[in-house]
Amino acid sequence: MAANKKNELILKTYELLKTTSPCDIKIRTIAAQANCTSATIYKHFEDFDQLILFASVKFLENYIIDLHKLINEKTDNLEMLIAMWQMFSKYAFENIEVFDLLFWGKYKQNLGDVIFEYYQIFPDEWKHLDGLFTSVFFNNEISERNGMIMHRAAVSGYFYYDDVKLLNEMECTMFHGLLMDYKDKYREPGKAREGAELFMKMLHSLIEHYRIK
Repeated sequence: MAANKKNELILKTYELLKTTSPCDIKIRTIAAQANCTSATIYKHFEDFDQLILFASVKFLENYIIDLHKLINEKTDNLEMLIAMWQMFSKYAFENIEVFDLLFWGKYKQNLGDVIFEYYQIFPDEWKHLDGLFTSVFFNNEISERNGMIMHRAAVSGYFYYDDVKLLNEMECTMFHGLLMDYKDKYREPGKAREGAELFMKMLHSLIEHYRIK
């Protein structure tokens, strides 16, 4: 029963996050929707932030599933780089506040561990994935993961090694900057898609400039 209540609290919070900013959600609201008290919530989570965190991870489910497929399918490193950004853009611009919280906020250093724990709470939802692989993949920052793919692309002859560090920093900074530009309007019709498409245009232009001809 305790496990069921913990799951219920995560799902109730997830539903609220679909329409409400994380900073606007109140613990009393979640307690009321889950038919329990605030004290009950603190029995299952270290604090309210931890509940918000687990609920936020649920937004990553489809992204992680698609990412897992992509990594298994793509063999060309430049195609992998572009496809990973395209996928991340799609999901991030659809849920900017949650993705900002997870990948740039105070939880980013622990994201891999949190994903692995979430995997233990909801094993049936990711039963076709490797939970350990997923947690390890997310155990470093976006710039480190992207830098790894950039390095592989350089090894494949797409970029000069001396350009990889700067290009990686520009990609990541450009992405987060554009994401923040859309933070107050991404819920408006068509804006999430607009932001994702704009970033991909910028990315293609940047890659084309630095790509070895």
